[in-house]
Amino acid sequence: MRRRDLVAGVGSLGILAGAGGVLWRGLPVGNESPAADSSGDEDADDDSDGPIVLETIDATGSEEGTIEVPNDGVTVAMFFAPSCGTCQSLMPHLREASDQLNEEYGDDVTVVSVTSTRSEDELREWWDEHDGNWYLGHDPGRSLGVSYRVVGYPVIIVVDENGEKHWHENGVLDARRIYYGAAPVLDEYRERTQESDDADDDSEAESSDANSDSDSDPGSDSNSDSDSDSEGEESTDPGSDSDSDPTEAESGDEGDEDGSTDGDDETDD
Repeated sequence: MRRRDLVAGVGSLGILAGAGGVLWRGLPVGNESPAADSSGDEDADDDSDGPIVLETIDATGSEEGTIEVPNDGVTVAMFFAPSCGTCQSLMPHLREASDQLNEEYGDDVTVVSVTSTRSEDELREWWDEHDGNWYLGHDPGRSLGVSYRVVGYPVIIVVDENGEKHWHENGVLDARRIYYGAAPVLDEYRERTQESDDADDDSEAESSDANSDSDSDPGSDSNSDSDSDSEGEESTDPGSDSDSDPTEAESGDEGDEDGSTDGDDETDD
């Protein structure tokens, strides 16, 4: 075989392998390069300078406004395209998992489905058709998918309050798998929150004790001062009595001497 034919054959194999990868993983969301491992724990890009703000649409279970990722809880984000048949198949499983997570963790968890295509009216219609009942996010700039290196549709990621991605899976997942992908992250979040609350309580208690001690010290000082003053006054009284008594005694003695002299004079007369 000639070298040119060999090179051409190798190139053809590379193209076929790349096409197979696209068919299996789907096209990238945005222009980011595919992630090395769809189940890895890659964090958001280091140059991110704050939370990503997603616009939310007024739809069933959602309201018009914005949400931030990360926020003060745990976020379960599903990336989808309305034209994706696999995304449609995932919706009932995500609905079941979302209900379980909300029932157990309440406001600590935020579930959001994110897309970058279609108008709001079309998305709202698609949402109702597939029983969506959580936040519906519209991200035309694909900023969230790019930040967390999302490839293909559908993809579900779990992000904690610090922006760290803990779970990343694609394809049709059953409700149990989605639940157990998010639940450990939520449990860890609650543990951190509880530890932080306990530390704050201890700090407040120590501060309160310190204030109580400082408030009680001046009173005890004044009491000790008054006690010492009283003792000083009492110690002064005996001294004054002792000073006056000798004088009275001397004057009494002089009186006695005068009296005895007068008596002697009368006797002589």
